[in-house]
Amino acid sequence: MFRIQAASQTDLGKVREQNEDDCFVQVSSGGGETSGLFIVADGMGGYKAGEVASKLAVQEIREILNPLFAPSSAQETIALPVLTGQEGSHPTRQLPEMREVALIHERLKQAITKANEVIVNYGKARREARGLGSTVTVAVILGSNAYIANVGDSRTYLLRNDVLRPITKDHSLVARLVDAGHITPDQIYDHPQRNLIYRSLGAGHSSVEVDVFYEALKPGDILLLCTDGLWEMTREAELKRILSSGEPLESICQQLIDAANQGGGEDNITAVVVRCSN
Repeated sequence: MFRIQAASQTDLGKVREQNEDDCFVQVSSGGGETSGLFIVADGMGGYKAGEVASKLAVQEIREILNPLFAPSSAQETIALPVLTGQEGSHPTRQLPEMREVALIHERLKQAITKANEVIVNYGKARREARGLGSTVTVAVILGSNAYIANVGDSRTYLLRNDVLRPITKDHSLVARLVDAGHITPDQIYDHPQRNLIYRSLGAGHSSVEVDVFYEALKPGDILLLCTDGLWEMTREAELKRILSSGEPLESICQQLIDAANQGGGEDNITAVVVRCSN
């Protein structure tokens, strides 16, 4: 029997005057297994704009994805597609597992695309909020399957067997510089342009490209969803140490917040931690 537990915390940090981050945690049980929806968003646009953008993102994504967690009898049914085989061979059907991955990936894209539309329309209707935007990372867990999406530089990490790795990929200038070999991963933390991102929700973008990922979870795995206010202020070795402590998740969240503040607290800080077990 696969189970998940989760906790979250958000903090102003030491520099900002308001918290423009937002997050959402939902864990539900049914059929002997738990499922969950986890969202972290980092708003941009200043007073009464960035905080609105992140809240709009979380609200819209939550509403669109909630039907995935309805009782199985209430979920929509989808015809199993028939794929064309080679000449002379029998038609082949897509495996249910493949269909589910494709379906939920598409639903994630739809939810985030809709959130982008809502944020853009909000900015168009209010002069003081023009240009507002938000990053986002989302994890849907159904059984032991995790479906993850992101736009911007809010991240989802996986800790497994004492190895911490980011599942998502930042849509930022420094990430591109690392890919091109112009800087090392360690140089990201001190780069003067580390906060420049080329993809976000809102910010006047009429459309948005969403990255989606699939991960088969195992007992003992830990997921961390966080804004850049956490990972920029805290090196991965420290993140791994805190996540591996085995302490209650609420305590782990607090320790992550404390570590980011001790590292400078230059931005708002948000962490969602999900622990998998039998």
